[in-house]
Amino acid sequence: MNNPFSIENIVLEILKENEEARNDDMKLYLYVCERVNPLPSYDREIGSYSFSTVMNHYRELKLPHFESVRRSRARIQAEIPELSGDRSCRQRRKELEDVYREYANY
Repeated sequence: MNNPFSIENIVLEILKENEEARNDDMKLYLYVCERVNPLPSYDREIGSYSFSTVMNHYRELKLPHFESVRRSRARIQAEIPELSGDRSCRQRRKELEDVYREYANY
């Protein structure tokens, strides 16, 4: 699943439903994976797989790239500020953005 429009729609739904996902990209990614592939092979939920299995077999599990989910989250939150994380999360992201810009200009 790497259609950016499909991923963005799923991310939007989750951000509307779940405030926790607005603040934490890893939780958002888990919720997206559960939504995309709630019961993969052997009737196992995606959360029951080991981290190693998910990372090594994300294609077979039909999971999106983490970066696609993160970019979709950033785009949605830029367009719909009420779906942004809480104040401390927004501040932390702004600080990280500044650090990265400084690094990129190095």
